[in-house]
Amino acid sequence: MKKITWAIGIILLCCMAGIFLIPAEATTNPKGKGLSQLKPGKTWRIAYCESGEFSNYASTLHGLVLGFAELGLLEGVENIPYVKEQVNTRVMWNWLAARRLGPSLEFVEDAYYTFGHMDKAGQLKVKEQIIQRLNQGDIDILIVMGTQGGKELSNNLHHVPTFIFSTSNAVQAGIIHSVTDSGFDHVWAHMDPSRYQRQLEVFHDLFAFKKLGMVYENSIEGQSFAAVADVERVAKERGFTIVPVFVKDRQHDKALYHQEMLEAHQRLVNQGVDAVYSTLYFDREVDKLPQLFAPFYEKKIPVFAQQGAVEVRNGALLSVSRADFRGIGYFGAQAIAQSLQGMLPRHMPQVYENTPNIVLNMEVAERIGYAPKFDILLAADEIYQAIERGK
Repeated sequence: MKKITWAIGIILLCCMAGIFLIPAEATTNPKGKGLSQLKPGKTWRIAYCESGEFSNYASTLHGLVLGFAELGLLEGVENIPYVKEQVNTRVMWNWLAARRLGPSLEFVEDAYYTFGHMDKAGQLKVKEQIIQRLNQGDIDILIVMGTQGGKELSNNLHHVPTFIFSTSNAVQAGIIHSVTDSGFDHVWAHMDPSRYQRQLEVFHDLFAFKKLGMVYENSIEGQSFAAVADVERVAKERGFTIVPVFVKDRQHDKALYHQEMLEAHQRLVNQGVDAVYSTLYFDREVDKLPQLFAPFYEKKIPVFAQQGAVEVRNGALLSVSRADFRGIGYFGAQAIAQSLQGMLPRHMPQVYENTPNIVLNMEVAERIGYAPKFDILLAADEIYQAIERGK
């Protein structure tokens, strides 16, 4: 049997041992421990903002709710309307806002905001509304999901403690100053700085590709979503080249997006790539992935999904994704609880590295003539036997 490579070996050991790659400061506490300094009788009002509909946002919000419950700040959250990989957070927020789930936290019904499905003018209007609301003094905590929301609200236009989750890389996106310092006393952003490097290392360990194809929007946001800086770093270390093709993230015209993406994939094939890193695009219709990836199937080119399991189920070959969102949910809930006790968000640890989780699609493997070795099958947490086409 081929020797297990370093990156895959680390994942295998973590999966077998149930290890979460987590800094020492973030180790969990017994329920409610450390919250004795909360002001008796005080209820903290929470607002929420997201960049658009995305399954990671809903999963992270659900993880936060479970984290609050584990800390003793909420109770009775078992029936919150959540299923794995849903994209709708509004239904969860309405459920939270309609119930008294404990004396300490209130999820404010009319303090839910989104930048999704809006043009620039609409997004600017929402930003102004949020800033105005935060400066009214009736919001104590702001939870933000995504890169755009983080960029719009990580500033000194308000001073409400702000906790930002689910960005590709908050430093590279310009949301915070560094991994250890947000640059604003009231701002905290989750960081997993080596997440995408780990993905590329595993992918390269398996296929030793020389030309890696990528499709992404050639903008600051698009490069951040696609983790371009991380890919470039691994490419330099491992000696492969990157072949980029640029396509706009067209949330308002999916038909045009589908056409342009298919053309981009054919261009990558024509340019001789021997592997593809399928990057994050909002509102991608996963049931269309088998069509979009057809040029790669024909030329036996492996596709790695940056987003994770949902794209592997629907047509990508493999991914390394989060095992679940309970870990980051508890880590974030701890940070928010520390803020309620008076600690500045700027002074809290921001790094939480998620448990690695290999996901593999066997139908795609057969289509491209790839036979996974035993060590890969052993390390894989999720193996799909067929393309599920939108499920």
